Amino acid sequence: MKIIEWNLHPDVKAFTTTRELGDISYNNPDYRLVLSHRQELAALLETNLAHMVAPRQTHSTNLKQVCLKDGGTNMLAQTELLQDTDATYTRDSDLFLLSFHADCTPVLVYCEDQKIVCAIHSGWLGTVRQIVDKTIRYLISHEHCDPHHMFCFIGPCISSKHLEVQDDVISQVKMMNFDTSSFYIKTDETHYLLDNKGLNKQQLLNLGVPEQNIQVSHYCTVENNDLFYSHRKNRDGARNVTLIKKIKK
Repeated sequence: MKIIEWNLHPDVKAFTTTRELGDISYNNPDYRLVLSHRQELAALLETNLAHMVAPRQTHSTNLKQVCLKDGGTNMLAQTELLQDTDATYTRDSDLFLLSFHADCTPVLVYCEDQKIVCAIHSGWLGTVRQIVDKTIRYLISHEHCDPHHMFCFIGPCISSKHLEVQDDVISQVKMMNFDTSSFYIKTDETHYLLDNKGLNKQQLLNLGVPEQNIQVSHYCTVENNDLFYSHRKNRDGARNVTLIKKIKK
């Protein structure tokens, strides 16, 4: 199984790649192998690299709108385009938005009323900076999306039982704009277990996305390391990718 398809909404296609496909991030120094894996992914999705967009993720909270003319961005080689970008969205059909991740949390959003798809990358740093909150607020205020008509998917990432952090991270978690105390457990004087999936889900709920419209993957990239790459377990720079596109009708 090289890709897993998610049943997010009839209007969209959503997938996550697995180890069987291979690493498709440019962290891998073997450029030819990466490009081969990317081309194989495109074939599996019945598309081509010109209909895919890859942001240059830096754990920022930056959101960029893309369209069909941006297709192919950072797919054949790294460019200066979409630098410092951890969320993208589009109104166009047949354009796959990519989110690279190992243990970080990918979040996909479909705004049914405005026919917008969005892909977000939220590691713990993006989470405490509230990239999901900021992205959804932007879509509401600038694109007139109604959160009651949003359908969201929180993808495979590290689970709370394996996401061990220290006081420096928890101090930032405590500064988020809602009560986060139920999303971490203290295990000793300086260590905690953090629920990154839960923090991202709560940001969606806080802005009015109905709970029944939020799917949360049960996969953990550490526990399911046979399926997915994990930074904490493998330390090899390899990445999975979760992606979404709106179906042309």
